[in-house]
Amino acid sequence: MAVMFAMDLSDGQHVETSGNGVIGRNPASHTPGTEFEDPAHIELVTVADEAKSVSRAHLAFGQYDGVFWVMDLGSANGTTITYPGEGTFACDPNTRHEVDPGSIVRFGNASFALSRRS
Repeated sequence: MAVMFAMDLSDGQHVETSGNGVIGRNPASHTPGTEFEDPAHIELVTVADEAKSVSRAHLAFGQYDGVFWVMDLGSANGTTITYPGEGTFACDPNTRHEVDPGSIVRFGNASFALSRRS
């Protein structure tokens, strides 16, 4: 059963999701690959970024067994996760990284805080 998560983005967007998606300046440019079990049903989250620090398709997100994950899609400026009380870690490209509720995910000059909805 899918769990509902919320992403509060630095640009003021509030996105609630129980599925998979792509975040970027133009996420529709992303061709879904093996990162999604069901590539036909993905959410696209567009982030305005005039400085172009965020790639067109910067990162993918989703969940597996109630655990939220992100995956940098080989972006130019990378993705980091700051875990509460544990520090900040850089994401290896094209690798799923678990994100705990309360964590901050930074991608280019943008970011989102993750929370779990009941």
